[in-house]
Amino acid sequence: MTSPLLKLAEPMNILIVEDSPTQAERLKYILEQEGFAVTWAPNGKEALAILENCQPDLIISDIVMPHMNGFELCQKIKTEERWRHIPVILLTSLSSMEDVMHGIKCGAENFITKPYNDYLLLRRIEFILHNKHTKKVDQGAKGIEIIFSGKKHVINSDPGQILSLLISTFESAVAKNQELEAANQELAKAKALLEKQAEELQALSLQDGLTGLYNRRGFMTLGEHQLKVASRNLTHLSLMFLDLDDLKYINDTFGHAMGDRAIIATAQILQATYRQSDIIARLGGDEFAVLHICNSENCCNILQERLEKNLQEYNSLPEHPFTLSLSIGFAYFNPEQPKDLEELLAQADAQMYEHKKARKEKQLDVPGGDAQPARVTANLRLM
Repeated sequence: MTSPLLKLAEPMNILIVEDSPTQAERLKYILEQEGFAVTWAPNGKEALAILENCQPDLIISDIVMPHMNGFELCQKIKTEERWRHIPVILLTSLSSMEDVMHGIKCGAENFITKPYNDYLLLRRIEFILHNKHTKKVDQGAKGIEIIFSGKKHVINSDPGQILSLLISTFESAVAKNQELEAANQELAKAKALLEKQAEELQALSLQDGLTGLYNRRGFMTLGEHQLKVASRNLTHLSLMFLDLDDLKYINDTFGHAMGDRAIIATAQILQATYRQSDIIARLGGDEFAVLHICNSENCCNILQERLEKNLQEYNSLPEHPFTLSLSIGFAYFNPEQPKDLEELLAQADAQMYEHKKARKEKQLDVPGGDAQPARVTANLRLM
């Protein structure tokens, strides 16, 4: 803050009464930066001893102090004719109307609530010094009698002092409200960030890191919900359990990076085959599952044909050193005879295993069929 009032030919003297050396040093630094001469007293008794030798232009005192609190110090100062003209600002972490009443009774000119804003503090000092020479009313005038919190209070303070305290109280309330608004905005930002992070964490907890499909947890979570909806709406579902054949052979022959490429390609083929509303997941390793609405066998046949077509298109591309092959098992959800998701997975898994076993036996019947092929044989068959 820069104010013409604070740039005087001779610096004004301010006495700080504060039992905390750390807070006193901070306040002293702020005031000296504005050109004030500052004296520090660690308690009320030492402050009175300093006043015996010199009279500052302003006193800033904490309220909560040992031996003599700020209210008592202010009362002592205002009852002494030689000191009563010195304005007193009270620093407080308290904020009740009782404090205001105490401040009025002891004759304080102003309140500043801790923790204080540096700019607000300097504005208060400017206000007090500007009004320091305001004419006082006759102290013998009849006081005002009020009842507050069930107690009777007689206010003999002059109107200027009361007005100053009310202004400081109102200013503190405005500042606190602004701080609260700023805090609320920061809380809103923090809440939005936490919600976003929670969504991201939720997505990560349900998502397979390699393919971007749902993982087993995601499949079970969303699949169970889908079964409940299907039971309520009498909707039929089909579950396909798919196993990527010979993934170990691809890893051993072409490297694990190429094995990951085969898994990703399988995921992309499944995504191209099924709808966005279908639940497609990589359950782990070389196992995949798809849960989709299918109210007729024809629906399943159409999806099978689409899957075969997409797989063949991939295998026809010359840049792949392997062809993709899938073994498939199938389970059907009838809402009139419902099964849980674990049962459907077990049924489809068992059928997929029989499918894979039959294929291997067929290969062994072919001369030389027990040898590993140079390229993985393409095979897709829905049983």
